[in-house]
Amino acid sequence: MDIKTIIKQTLLVLLIVFIAVLGYFVFITAKNFALINENSKGEIPLDTSKPFNILLIGTDRRTKEEAGRSDVLILAHLDPKTSKVSLLSIPRDARVEIPNHGYDKINAAFNSDYFSDGGVELSIKTVANLLNIDTKDIRYYAIVNFEGFAKVIDAIGGVTIDVKERMYYHSWTGDVKIDLKPGVQHLDGEKALEYARFRYDTWGDFGVDEQGNVHGRVERQQELIKAIIDQTKSIRTIFRLPQIAKEIGSAVDTNLTVAQITKIGLTFKNITSQDVEIVNFPGTPDMIDGISYVVPDYEKLKEIGVTYFKLQK
Repeated sequence: MDIKTIIKQTLLVLLIVFIAVLGYFVFITAKNFALINENSKGEIPLDTSKPFNILLIGTDRRTKEEAGRSDVLILAHLDPKTSKVSLLSIPRDARVEIPNHGYDKINAAFNSDYFSDGGVELSIKTVANLLNIDTKDIRYYAIVNFEGFAKVIDAIGGVTIDVKERMYYHSWTGDVKIDLKPGVQHLDGEKALEYARFRYDTWGDFGVDEQGNVHGRVERQQELIKAIIDQTKSIRTIFRLPQIAKEIGSAVDTNLTVAQITKIGLTFKNITSQDVEIVNFPGTPDMIDGISYVVPDYEKLKEIGVTYFKLQK
């Protein structure tokens, strides 16, 4: 076989491969645009050109039907104009005024067994009241239980974290098992859940040092969010994000559609942890009537609400 024939056959093979790859990307792109543009009945409109807030709720319930409490509360402010994100982690033991129910721990607002109107709407009202903003400023929410959290982490391929201390805890009932050794390691969904749940050290769930820095489980959850943002940049593309959004959507109870989740991901596709501002929760652990609380600085929280989370009408 002469050299010209070999070159022709090689070029033909390369052409076929190119057409096949191009066809694949056209197919995937068309499929993903179909997901992005899908319409869902009753969806709340989302304009990704304007700032918006999302309340992220992590619950201790095992199923969507179970009442449960909010184990994690994070209010996220996303500004497409600046590509910046602000996060406020609210300790689950924060002593707050729950509308029509008086003062209690904020995690009780989600529990429908505790309050008849408990759930996501009461949680939103409580957070809005705490920050002195309108409930309309918190139009979107995402609720994830333990199983859903693990699925989300697995859907994005896990997360690499520097575990700074030995984390070991086994509950006497056997339903909580945490066993992580110190060091940089890649965590799958189950191990990432252990990292996010651990609160059995000096700082517990929430602690503040003399310089005003937040420590404990709240700090670790913030570190986890930053790591996820930095490590998922490669998947925030038109080719991969819609399918991942679909997997996440099936694991999370949210009023955002797959299309909206995808649009958010694409809008903020270039952000890193440097674009994320952690807003420290102003509060102090204390005992009131024999009950452990985090007592907020209510006036500072109102200032935080206006500064970071109040939307322009």
